[in-house]
Amino acid sequence: MTGLLLRLHRTLWRRSMKENTAATIMSVLIVLYALIGLVSLTLSVWLLAPEDRAWGVAGMVGLGALAYVAVAVIIPSGESQLNAADFATLPVTARDLQPAMAWSTLLTTRGVIAALSTAIATGVAVWLSSWWWILAMPVALVMTLLSGELARMLSSGSGRVSSERMNILSGVLVIAMIFGFNLLMSFGLENIPLDRIGRLLAWTPAAAPAGVVAALLDAHWLTALAQLAVTVATVVLGAWWWRTVITRRLTAPQDSVTREEVGERPEGILLAGLPYTPGAMIYSRGLRYFRRDPRMVGAIASFPIIALVLLVQGALVDDTTLYLGMVVLALISGSLASNDFGYDGPAGWTHLVSGVPARTLLVARHLAQLTPMVVLVLLVDVAAVLLADDSGRAALVAVISLGLLISVAGIALLLSTHNPFPTAKPGTSPWADKSGFSGAAFVAAFASLLLGWIPAAPGAALAAAGWVVPGLLLALALPAAFYWLCLRLAEKRVETRLPEIYDRVSRWVN
Repeated sequence: MTGLLLRLHRTLWRRSMKENTAATIMSVLIVLYALIGLVSLTLSVWLLAPEDRAWGVAGMVGLGALAYVAVAVIIPSGESQLNAADFATLPVTARDLQPAMAWSTLLTTRGVIAALSTAIATGVAVWLSSWWWILAMPVALVMTLLSGELARMLSSGSGRVSSERMNILSGVLVIAMIFGFNLLMSFGLENIPLDRIGRLLAWTPAAAPAGVVAALLDAHWLTALAQLAVTVATVVLGAWWWRTVITRRLTAPQDSVTREEVGERPEGILLAGLPYTPGAMIYSRGLRYFRRDPRMVGAIASFPIIALVLLVQGALVDDTTLYLGMVVLALISGSLASNDFGYDGPAGWTHLVSGVPARTLLVARHLAQLTPMVVLVLLVDVAAVLLADDSGRAALVAVISLGLLISVAGIALLLSTHNPFPTAKPGTSPWADKSGFSGAAFVAAFASLLLGWIPAAPGAALAAAGWVVPGLLLALALPAAFYWLCLRLAEKRVETRLPEIYDRVSRWVN
């Protein structure tokens, strides 16, 4: 049974990778970043004092395990992994399925990267410390793969309310982890306290096996015994929990899509103060639906955290971070509005038959998607001006960021109408693949960041050269003209090609 399921997994993997060039590119990028991180941490361990290197290796193992779990949650594999619910109608049990699912976690891009990194780290650890690492590293790999699977299952939720809360919580935790890694690397390779990190993470599943070896090399027998207990408990309880989840999904595969009652439904969807018009209805529906769509809630939760971190770092370290925060947030502000029709998916047929004018439909959906980011950018601009030592310069950057915001909004209009792509259905984890790794999604992800600054650049350059007032006016006027042109092109596209747009997004991916 295990061999048959693994052959099925291998066939699905080959097909998904062969038919999706973008997934291959993503895999190459993950490999590149993993190798860069491995080399950096290896150099950091080598720079430690000889008596601290064993704990430095434990720190490297722990950080690698945390990175793997973060990738498992943020970028779930698009390689057609085995799903227990798909086998609910077949005469198989959790005992039959679990071994194959365990092997399938290794037979993915991130699993192969984890195994390769473990092999390299084992060689480094043996060279720098002791042969005992040959015993600990395979156990650490098993615990890392198991932790990734458990984290992925935990973040998926079960029911709408719990799913919304888990998505927001996972978004906060993942962004915090990313900034934690960035803060760690800001110390410089020679100053990273890997030995202290190893001593702390050794008491967690992330580095418990490595902690056993490090404690034995230090002749701390009780510490080694305690961390061995953590290792055994993690493997046993984790495997038991995993089998329990598999059993539940085999016997009740629809539990993961149940919906919970959250109280009385409010009357209507129109936001207070808006007129009773089709445009206001579409706009209100777009805003109200944000918190119910896990595909978007991750971004809504993560952007304020990014803004807060940039503001805090700018206030405590350097004003440059404040300026960078205003510019970067403005450039990424259009990310939520770059595929309006794609997020509607098969329901887009209602636009075809509703009789609502194309301009009304386009502008209302566009403004609803942009509103949260516009509010956030304005708040960050005001806060940055108040926190900066040079408030005058911060005010100039704030005005330029508004020009960037207008430019990016125009690009989002063009992307929504000229580059629509199908997305995952509502209810999908915010960290899961929401586009089937399509080329159009990659264009949408990077177009604003790479091109959004161009209309505002002449005005910004003029202001930097000393012509402040003309420069700021130009930094707003050119993006406004660009936005108007994009709006006209987008309206024409929707008026003449709405059936074609619908045909591109009329199915869900994954």
